[in-house]
Amino acid sequence: MRRPSARRALIVLAVALMALDFYAIFNAGNPRSLFRFFLPESRYDVVLTLVLSFGVVVLVLSLTAERGGRLKGLLDLNRDHILGLRRKGSSDGEIADSFLDELQAPAGILRSLARGRVMRYLSKLE
Repeated sequence: MRRPSARRALIVLAVALMALDFYAIFNAGNPRSLFRFFLPESRYDVVLTLVLSFGVVVLVLSLTAERGGRLKGLLDLNRDHILGLRRKGSSDGEIADSFLDELQAPAGILRSLARGRVMRYLSKLE
């Protein structure tokens, strides 16, 4: 698991690459683009845009995968409690909702994604 300062640095780097990527997308082929200072030929603008986009995707996936590991770690820590709730007759849906309520997960698409991950974890738990 990364330290919070390293995570912040990766987020700042991802945002910077996104900004450069947007600039590259909307200025591809422009002879007065800022990229002309280090890339004199405009024929490489599309390649530069693809490289920046790939970098953004890799960073975002890296940051997202780490968050999934944190959620799994919390579920692993509460494994005995989850199994106890199952023995008492709680359904996986009730357990997932209770877990997300304790984490104070906001309503919306992020909660739905987290609920899906929790449900996958619970389906594999015996």
